[in-house]
Amino acid sequence: MKFLITTKLTAKFFLPLLASTAIIFTQAFTQLRDVFTTSAPLSVSQEFSADIETLQTAPVIAQPAPAGDSAETVSIQFEQPAPAYSFANPAGCSVTQPDPNPEQMLANVQNAIGGEYNLAERRQLYVWNGEQGSMLNVTNDPFVYEFTFNEFDHPLTYRGDKVATIFMTQGFVVWFREYGDSFRLTAIPMTNGVLQSSWASYVTSYWQKNGAPNDEKVYPVMKKLPCHWVIDSGYVTNETVSAMFNLDWHTPDYLSAGRQYLAGTCKEAYQVSQEKVGYWDATSMCGPLTWTIMRDVNAFPYRIGSWTKDAGAFTRVNPRWDGQPWGSFDPETFTLFHTDEYMPGYDFQTNGNLYTGDIVYSYATLYVTPGYFDHIFVVAGIDENNTRLAISNMVRNSPYEDCSIEEIALYTPGDMQNGAINYEWNGNGFGKTGTTGFDIFRWNWITYHNNGQAMTYTVRWGETLETIAFDWKVSPESILAANQFASDAPLTPGQVISLPAPTQP
Repeated sequence: MKFLITTKLTAKFFLPLLASTAIIFTQAFTQLRDVFTTSAPLSVSQEFSADIETLQTAPVIAQPAPAGDSAETVSIQFEQPAPAYSFANPAGCSVTQPDPNPEQMLANVQNAIGGEYNLAERRQLYVWNGEQGSMLNVTNDPFVYEFTFNEFDHPLTYRGDKVATIFMTQGFVVWFREYGDSFRLTAIPMTNGVLQSSWASYVTSYWQKNGAPNDEKVYPVMKKLPCHWVIDSGYVTNETVSAMFNLDWHTPDYLSAGRQYLAGTCKEAYQVSQEKVGYWDATSMCGPLTWTIMRDVNAFPYRIGSWTKDAGAFTRVNPRWDGQPWGSFDPETFTLFHTDEYMPGYDFQTNGNLYTGDIVYSYATLYVTPGYFDHIFVVAGIDENNTRLAISNMVRNSPYEDCSIEEIALYTPGDMQNGAINYEWNGNGFGKTGTTGFDIFRWNWITYHNNGQAMTYTVRWGETLETIAFDWKVSPESILAANQFASDAPLTPGQVISLPAPTQP
């Protein structure tokens, strides 16, 4: 924040201003004289503190220029110091650096996890070092710990969020890694000597935006915020953290993000699909396109999960057969609605409307049938007529090569005749979908906003007001006010807080 003071300097009050300055320094000199003549001399640091305080509190006397006088304007800007950190201390973090002994740090992790997992039983003594390209015996290596966690393997990586975050709060950087049929958690302690060890790049790359060590076994998932002492110790700067984590709590603008992928012809659609989305086929790109739009607006929750790896989470999926993509997400973050009713002509107004951010999977037939297709899309917005909108690839049946990427009207509540759902996807040139039902995947924040009511929330490991605000799309300030917290109030794992009634539509 900047405070701007503008003083008009004119010859008419130059001398009075000079006199005012003299008064200031006279007052300061008097204070200094009293300091040096006191019977109990101050220390050098106290002397300078007294001087600075006097100069900061001395009154400034300025004479305003008469109206109508022309004068040169001089602007003096005072910068308010930036906050020490760009986010609160994550829940579970110690205020100061914990005991830097790696074995004690590991014991702290086990104590926080409790009896759910026994780290000693899971520990591996031969660990792959990507930089050296070999397996190392780490029995006596204090700078790396690795544990088998096959229950965290794709697509259930979200199950590792709590364990990985506890490791983070206790002073480790954490990587998930795949060894063929084994899924592991690798933890590197941020302690003295680690940056001179053979595991240094695993620490430094973690604190780089999009950084990763030279290790083909790393399974990329979302990184987590550091404790404040990690910044104080120099492992990462506050500026880098701000660049790494986008915790904008506002409702994502799916529509604007999706419009960059519009394509009027099949040739253009293929170019967009291959060059921007990274998928080879524009006629079957609905899953990758949906994932890409969501990635662009940072729509995924602040949790570790395999969905962050790439568009594979939404590619060649069918919830009816393999539970995907829904099975990749933490069940605590969403609600799933399913109906076997025919989607074209479905009465959304009566049965429950779609809302911005909903993801829809529509089923065709149980087997591949010409003219029928499964489809997935995200509801990108609602226009002034209450019409639900989406950005979707569109493919005509005849000729099949006639494809595009369009901004489409899905339906308008109360109208069961028009819109892509009712007309275009009901066999009118674009094939049929939703003939055997559909799923609606809805983030819990959408339900929270639709209800418009305050609610309680239990704080998880590693969370801050900023991450909670991001996940629930309300401002951090409103959470502070709802709980009457001070701005620097620490959160603790398991703490129950109030989320205010949301004001965004």
